[in-house]
Amino acid sequence: MKMHGRLGVILAVILGLSGCDKLSMSEREVGEIPFTLTGIENSACPLMVKVGPTKWQLDYFGFYLTKPEVRIDGKWQRVSFKQTQWQTQSTALLKFHTLCSAPQNANNKIILDVSEGLLKLATNLRFTMGLPFDVNHTDPLAQASPLNDTSMFLNKQSGHRFLRLDLSHAGANDKQWQYHLGSANCESESADAAPEASCAFTNRVEFILPMTQLDSELALEISVSNILAQIDLLEADSCEFGSPEAQPCKQLLRNLLNRPWIKWD
Repeated sequence: MKMHGRLGVILAVILGLSGCDKLSMSEREVGEIPFTLTGIENSACPLMVKVGPTKWQLDYFGFYLTKPEVRIDGKWQRVSFKQTQWQTQSTALLKFHTLCSAPQNANNKIILDVSEGLLKLATNLRFTMGLPFDVNHTDPLAQASPLNDTSMFLNKQSGHRFLRLDLSHAGANDKQWQYHLGSANCESESADAAPEASCAFTNRVEFILPMTQLDSELALEISVSNILAQIDLLEADSCEFGSPEAQPCKQLLRNLLNRPWIKWD
């Protein structure tokens, strides 16, 4: 191999690692909103996040967003996601845990199918974390990407994981801890059968983000530690498709609804 070829390979590797440190994208198209993880303790994989006094390895972190809307002149206006491998017109999947190790299997941005002019008129942006009933309980292998991601699906009875957060702690306990937000107390004949009626707890989370008019260069920050606020992970049980009436699921859902786990950069 010629010297300039070797230098090119070395440069490509260096650029790839530096991009891992930023966890964001530098070039954007209209309607693109990058998401950056905050509170990450290291720039190399595996990613480590500090929760309370202890550091945890981020083994999996992803969530679905649906129903994108912007508010213009006091009225909500439905918009669409651009069709990509990570988005249908109504649904987007974000996955962060492999940004360093396998970036081709990660997604840290959404792309709205909007004009720059429309974004500059908007005063709020609204999403739902979760999936509608008719989509939630359908076999992922029968759905288009990103709804065909089997790692975000439990079974037909419970449906998809709206949010999946898996952590591990390499301390004395060697503990693993999971938060899998999804519809709870779903009734059907079996785990392999979809319910005919809505589950007792849909557990969808709607959130509204204020926007500054005339600003179209948007970016969002995600704080894993804020999602887990007031939870002692070393003592608490995991929350997997749990009822919002029982701890720690109750506190976790409260954090999603009330704490600034997602905000503008």
